[in-house]
Amino acid sequence: MLSQNRVMLFVRFVSLLLLVVIPASAIAQDKIQITVWLNDDELGQCVKDTVTAGFNVFSQTAEVNVELQPNVNDTLRTALAGGAGPDIIPVDSPAYGQELGKAGLLVPLDAYVTQYDWDQRFVPWALELGNVDGSLYILPDSLETLVIWYNKTIFEENGWQVPQTMDELVALSKTINDAGVIPFSNGFGECLDCMGSLPGAFINHYAGPEKMYDALTGQIPWTDPVFVEAITLLNEMVQNGWFNGGTDRLFTDSFNTAHEMLGSGEAAMYLDGSWFNASDYFGSEAGNTNDYEWFPIPTQDGEEMYMTGVGAAWGINVTSEHPNEAAEYLDWAFSPDAQAERFNNCNFALAPIRISSDVFAKADPRTARIYTAYGEAAAKGNYGYANWAFFPAVMGTAFNEDIQKVFLGSMTPEEYVGHMQDLFTEAEAEGSLPPLPAR
Repeated sequence: MLSQNRVMLFVRFVSLLLLVVIPASAIAQDKIQITVWLNDDELGQCVKDTVTAGFNVFSQTAEVNVELQPNVNDTLRTALAGGAGPDIIPVDSPAYGQELGKAGLLVPLDAYVTQYDWDQRFVPWALELGNVDGSLYILPDSLETLVIWYNKTIFEENGWQVPQTMDELVALSKTINDAGVIPFSNGFGECLDCMGSLPGAFINHYAGPEKMYDALTGQIPWTDPVFVEAITLLNEMVQNGWFNGGTDRLFTDSFNTAHEMLGSGEAAMYLDGSWFNASDYFGSEAGNTNDYEWFPIPTQDGEEMYMTGVGAAWGINVTSEHPNEAAEYLDWAFSPDAQAERFNNCNFALAPIRISSDVFAKADPRTARIYTAYGEAAAKGNYGYANWAFFPAVMGTAFNEDIQKVFLGSMTPEEYVGHMQDLFTEAEAEGSLPPLPAR
């Protein structure tokens, strides 16, 4: 009897010893492992740190492994073509996500909508963007819009006023250029396809939201004079050298160079998204004493409006062995708390979910005002449609590539919109038009 007690005591001692010497990381391996891919850059690293510190503590059953890829979009396309890829698929637009859904590469999410009440969490139009033939395949992320950031200090020193209309913007750009300052610092050397943000901004704010809606629903053609005029105006401004002095630097300068030009006062304005972290380029830490602000891109009639964009979306790989755990991660990632952490830590745009104003407590008030102003304008119906979110995929690709030809003189604005109409007609015939937020 004594020997039996000794054996039991020894077993308990060994068990306790194992608990001490086995590291927590080994125990964590008992959790189901799921993978997520992000772009290998500063933002991707920040989001990785936030996700790892958040979800892996939150979940009792799963652990996420965030892998940074040099060019996540290209890497993903190659992986999916070979039947591989991460458990959770990142896509750069709802249109591309719909293509993957139609191709049978994503898991239908309808059951998870019910399980997690996603239809109560997302704003009404958001889930429509992920629907394909009545089933949901992606969750939209990163609500974005475009604005004009400007060097407030040199505006005040020169007495320049913020424009309200397109005509005023043109007049201001000429005044700035005549003063020996570059009107817009934009450069796209790192991402030529990103140049599509310029025509996207101009057609939306020149034509207005109703015309954009009519074109995207096939009620008017893309060859309508209002779109020709918008592209013609943009091209004239580029040819005037008002965008980074001309096509040489517009096509070659890096984003960082463009940001530094704005901060230093070499340029006065910068047309970019709500995601731009301008504070990194202004003030003593950036080597200047300048301050910054932003204003909405002017419209024809002066009515304030904002493009609606979705810069990312997420789905579950149909080859995933753990779709339920992947859905648990998505539910956490789209929770108000996780969104707030990501926004405040990484300046990553919020998803189109219902969220309280408390999320902006740690944010720069200038960035917070963009979301507030956008919400107020959208409530009045003054919202447009970002080309990267609402154009058919084939049309969106050409929209980005062809504008480069316009700027370089090998394509006219009329030919540009004519090609867009041909591609839109093709997408419409194939039934691949992305759903739009109802007006």
